[in-house]
Amino acid sequence: MSWIPSRIGLACAMAVTSTGAPVPVLPPGPQGEVVRFEDDFEGGLEQWIVEGVEAVRTADSGDPRHGRVMVLEPNGDVLALVRGSERWGRVRIEGDARFPTDVNNYLGVAYNHQRRGDRQDFGLIYIKGNDSYLQANPHRDFNVGRTLYPEYVVPLQGAAAVRTGEWVRFKVEVADRDAHFYVGDMTTPQMTFPLFELTSGQVGLQPRSVGGPVWVGNVRVTSIAGLSWQGPARPAAPVEPAEGTVTSWQVLGPFDRTRDEVAREPGRAGLDWQPFEPDARGAVVTGRVVDFHGPRSVAYFRTQVRSSSAGPATLHLSTIDDLAIWVNGRFHWFVAPGSRAWPDFLANPDHAGQAIPIQLRDGVNEIVLRVRGGVYATGGFFAGIR
Repeated sequence: MSWIPSRIGLACAMAVTSTGAPVPVLPPGPQGEVVRFEDDFEGGLEQWIVEGVEAVRTADSGDPRHGRVMVLEPNGDVLALVRGSERWGRVRIEGDARFPTDVNNYLGVAYNHQRRGDRQDFGLIYIKGNDSYLQANPHRDFNVGRTLYPEYVVPLQGAAAVRTGEWVRFKVEVADRDAHFYVGDMTTPQMTFPLFELTSGQVGLQPRSVGGPVWVGNVRVTSIAGLSWQGPARPAAPVEPAEGTVTSWQVLGPFDRTRDEVAREPGRAGLDWQPFEPDARGAVVTGRVVDFHGPRSVAYFRTQVRSSSAGPATLHLSTIDDLAIWVNGRFHWFVAPGSRAWPDFLANPDHAGQAIPIQLRDGVNEIVLRVRGGVYATGGFFAGIR
């Protein structure tokens, strides 16, 4: 492990390298920053928790500036997490990445990773190497979520461009639920993503599930007081519900089978409906509730709509879930998933989703949507009523 000479001799705490040996760490510097972890991969992977062990290894890069590197091979659910990083709070993750082959490949940087029983949930933004772009891709029960965030795709150009066989520098700052991702240019983030719901957890790296490998070198994790970038959001994506979006929801479940009696009688005594908060755009992120890998793949989402008179209305849905709809206790419609769920579904005709005619009665109306999970790239919907 290489160290800057001016660090030697400072009174400081201790951290670990890839060999597991204690090494000096800077005392709190400007803005309270503390280096928590560094790895040049000369000593193996002892300080990483690896899911999919056969897909993560070290190798000689053939480059004297990088020496040995971590090689992440696509092989299904692969993840390498930094041991102990769940204790570090707000962090900056830095490193170098190289995509050695011109095939489908990516490097995902995971953050706020948590385990709940058999589930693993984490935020993730990835660099697509051969196409040179960034995309937000949170995982819930290890299931990808990028189709719920289609507006969060950023081409990497200029100093941030990714080229096959060349090293590129990346940096990710995570403060609570916000993640800022830098590529090439370390002063201005390429993406600012505020929409993953968990606010703490481990950090790590992930390759694509299929395709080509990615090499990673010179990883450092630093505790930070806050985000460096205070400028406008990048990209300038919607961060509040579009007018007309339904944002008041309750949830029942998850269940390991359908229980449609709760949709027929949602107000029946003894049903434990719980408040459910959509994300900042109004998305009902069903992947927070239903399992992808596990057996509990069914849940019911309920909202109440007040009408001043009986008459027709339209339920608008932009969904990546299979949905079944009950209106005032009566089954009404099946809705097939779209390829993406768009937050501007009520204003942009290109993202309009599906329009379902319904009949409202005078007063309070009960609308229940059944979600069945366990489908690749599923996990949410937007709803509006007109």
